[in-house]
Amino acid sequence: MAKYRKKPVEVEAKLFEMGMEDGYACYPLFSNKFLGFYPKNGYLPKAGRKPAIKTLEGWYEVEVGKHYIVTGVKGERYPVEKEIFEETYEKVTE
Repeated sequence: MAKYRKKPVEVEAKLFEMGMEDGYACYPLFSNKFLGFYPKNGYLPKAGRKPAIKTLEGWYEVEVGKHYIVTGVKGERYPVEKEIFEETYEKVTE
């Protein structure tokens, strides 16, 4: 099998903070039954809300201080866990 190296690509990223979410994952307050994902500016059920971002693959829950939000080369956004991000990416000096 041939070996390949990933091409170096510069991306923008920021440690997630409230206000960056696209919507919320919602759960009933006293149950772990999942009610679904709801857009930030749409209807939100009265339930336990967790921030989420919408990616090309669907919605993902994110946590403050736990995930970096990476913006890819085509403007797509996706979460990366802080530990994995810091092992995988290095800051670019301009």
